[in-house]
Amino acid sequence: MVLLVPELTFLTGLSDLRNNSRTLKEVMWEMVQSPQQHYQRLTGLLRRIQDTPDARRELERWGLCLDTDIYKTQAHVLPGERINLRHRSFLPAEDLGWHREVTKEVPIATISINSWLLIYPKRLQHLAKELLAAMRSSCGSMGMQVGQPTAHELRDDRIESYVRGIQSSLGSQDKVQLLLCIIPGGRDDVYGAIKKLCCVQTPVPSQVINAHSLMGHPGKIRSVVQKVLLQINCKLGGQLWGVDIPL
Repeated sequence: MVLLVPELTFLTGLSDLRNNSRTLKEVMWEMVQSPQQHYQRLTGLLRRIQDTPDARRELERWGLCLDTDIYKTQAHVLPGERINLRHRSFLPAEDLGWHREVTKEVPIATISINSWLLIYPKRLQHLAKELLAAMRSSCGSMGMQVGQPTAHELRDDRIESYVRGIQSSLGSQDKVQLLLCIIPGGRDDVYGAIKKLCCVQTPVPSQVINAHSLMGHPGKIRSVVQKVLLQINCKLGGQLWGVDIPL
């Protein structure tokens, strides 16, 4: 047994943030900051070190000297790259994102989903219906066609149930383009088992959706479904967008 004195120990790392949305938002705010914010925080730290006698003496003892500003060098700003879809081209916004454009326009090449499987546990039946409705309503503007899936409802959400359900469904279908599974939130073990089965044992393109991402207002579900459709299109061999960078 190892006994630690609380006053002499420090907590390192982060606990499981998935159950604490407020802490997760604070961490993300710290991580996702603009270059100007990074610069202000770094120069502020340098000034604090310079203005603190103890810190300054410690640096002098080591023979170190910190400038009050970070190193500056001549930079080159690249021009914005044009994004090409099937029927139009555009320059991305300042945040360099173009999710809005690719979900309202037709990608360069799309794959129709005609033969696919939808697997979910019984208690998530309502989410499966909402997911399918959102996919059918969103696919048209993205130039995709989503046919009616072969649904397989599981009695529970155990790993064994998913594995047996997938094997049974794949065994009864001649050609399956895609396997889409809805799993409960926080079940990395189920996700790993599904991917091992679909990537190694019975190769088939697969998409796994966390049930938590489908919970909320309709706008959130629609946004998640649009991103899922883009992923599926890529996995089936489609092409979302291109750029004009020469060889």
